Amino acid sequence: MLGRLEMDVDECIAAYSELMKTVFGSRSSKLPLGWTGKTKARFDSKKLKAAVEKVVTNHSASSTELFDNGTARGCRV
Repeated sequence: MLGRLEMDVDECIAAYSELMKTVFGSRSSKLPLGWTGKTKARFDSKKLKAAVEKVVTNHSASSTELFDNGTARGCRV
């Protein structure tokens, strides 16, 4: 977020806090095991993908654009 999206620290903290609420706010499964005994995911990966894409698109970047496109950036993180 700091380097590629050129956000400042306060923007990163706000965006990450919103991302955490969206992704980790509710579990997709109460029980860690399924009927067959295999472990199940606690959180939904689709919510994570959507939250990351929202942060990227809100800061004037395309979700399909490469992060290292050869353009010199102000922050070298």
